[in-house]
Amino acid sequence: MGISSSFFVPRSEQGYNSMYKRIRIMPLYSFPHYKDLTPHAEHRERKFFIHLDFDAFYAQVEQRDNPNLRGKPVSVGSTTGMKGIVMTASYEARAKGIETGMSLWEAKKLCPELISLPCYGPKYEMIIQNLLRSLRSFVPDEFIETYSIDEYFLDITHFARNFEEAAELGRRVKQRILEVENLTCSLGVSYNKTYAKMATKFQKPDGLTVLRPGERETRVYPLPVKKIWGIGTRIARRLGVLNILTVGDLANASEGMLKKEFGVNGIVFRRLARGEDTSGIFKKERPEKCLNHHHTLTNNIHKPSEVRNEIRRVTEYLCRKMRSKKLVAGHLYFVIRYGNLRYAADDTRLRAYTNDDREIFTAAMKIYENLPEPNPEMPARMFGMTVFDLHQDTKDYNLELFGSKVHLPFYALDSIKQKYGEGIIRVGLDSN
Repeated sequence: MGISSSFFVPRSEQGYNSMYKRIRIMPLYSFPHYKDLTPHAEHRERKFFIHLDFDAFYAQVEQRDNPNLRGKPVSVGSTTGMKGIVMTASYEARAKGIETGMSLWEAKKLCPELISLPCYGPKYEMIIQNLLRSLRSFVPDEFIETYSIDEYFLDITHFARNFEEAAELGRRVKQRILEVENLTCSLGVSYNKTYAKMATKFQKPDGLTVLRPGERETRVYPLPVKKIWGIGTRIARRLGVLNILTVGDLANASEGMLKKEFGVNGIVFRRLARGEDTSGIFKKERPEKCLNHHHTLTNNIHKPSEVRNEIRRVTEYLCRKMRSKKLVAGHLYFVIRYGNLRYAADDTRLRAYTNDDREIFTAAMKIYENLPEPNPEMPARMFGMTVFDLHQDTKDYNLELFGSKVHLPFYALDSIKQKYGEGIIRVGLDSN
């Protein structure tokens, strides 16, 4: 099996304490909006959706890459000490009461033997990009919705004639993910996104559940109301005051009462409970106005070589992010946060629209030279960059008349990094 991130093992040799701690792909949508629901839509039960959810994604990746972690309680999200929260936990840790969002201090009280690891964003993002390419071999990109880094919706209405074919497609997707990255996931198959997402939870980990229209009263309605997409603890508590405890209670509740209590969201909750979610695949359509990357260090730094390397890492990540979206920038904003929590920042106009690592790095270093230099008494804690004035990359670069600049195939280099890892090849950057 090809494991795209096997080069990250072992952790102790990779300098993980200075790596990125947060993943940058965040959920695009909470739950279907009222305008996406069409109550009188015909043939809504003839659609087929797959909801794909990776099992304890971050923790599973770490256990896959380090055999010493397998079978042990592992959490991802913190680095050293007792600071931070649990972004995700392995099933061994969940069995001991560890939950996502719990503070590490609280988690260690419940499970003293918990192994807490930092979140290495670029690593997980590379794995996901690899898996997305695999998903596109089953359905085109316009039928795939990235809900979060480890959750996806697939509209397979045009690729399956019935639930048997939909389930078979789901099994093939699971097998491909196992072959490509040696990871497991759970799938829910249903005739709308809400029920598909709900079905995913029926058999975890490594499960596949099909939820048909005729099973609404027997399999969905008896579930607690919190199982509905978008209903958390606080909303469930408010529904409990109205004596709405199950999905069935919500489905049969008065629409007027729900609207009075929750506004238009009350109507949305009721329709989702009744299986009347007619929303489709959501795609972000608004053009990007800016892109940024900020990295807070585990240990503060002040040495010039350390500072330079950190600015370089932030540059490389931000430029790769621009290229992944086929964008170039005309303006750069650079910021440092020091150990005393004070900030220093400035911005500059770039010489030309670019997503070239060397151009962005040179501009960042020129800004840095005019800011207070970190020292042992005032070390640097965080570095960040934001690029704006973004335009589509036409790859029509202006050659300098008297210069001898070498134009590098950055897009090809990005593809190599996605396949073999961030450290497989690097471009020499010069601030002079």
